[in-house]
Amino acid sequence: MMNQPITTRKILVVDDDPVIRDMMADILDFEGYATRVARNGYEALQMLRGEEDFLVFLDIMMPGMSGKEVCAVLQREPELRKRHVIVLMSFLAEDLVTILEPYMR
Repeated sequence: MMNQPITTRKILVVDDDPVIRDMMADILDFEGYATRVARNGYEALQMLRGEEDFLVFLDIMMPGMSGKEVCAVLQREPELRKRHVIVLMSFLAEDLVTILEPYMR
C-alpha cells in the first residue's frame, strides 16, 4: 500500500542527470506526491514563476545555471523568496572542504 503524503504540495526535482532526476521523481510519485521535473536551472525558474508553490529538490552542480545561481535568483525575486529548497549534491570526499569553505566563514 502506498504511503499517504503529509501534504498535497507539489515537488519540483531539478537535476541535469536524467538517471538521478527520473529516479527521484519515480520514488516521489510512488509515495503519492505530485512531482514535476526540470533538466536545468532555467527550466526550474520558468516553472517556479508560472506555477503554484513547489517544494524544490535542487542539484547544486549543473551546467548553464547552477543550483547556487538558482538560489540567488530565488532570494532576489520577492515572489519566489518563500520557496523551500532542499539542495542535492554529489562530490568526491576530498572536494568537501572546497565546496563548504564559503559557508564556513
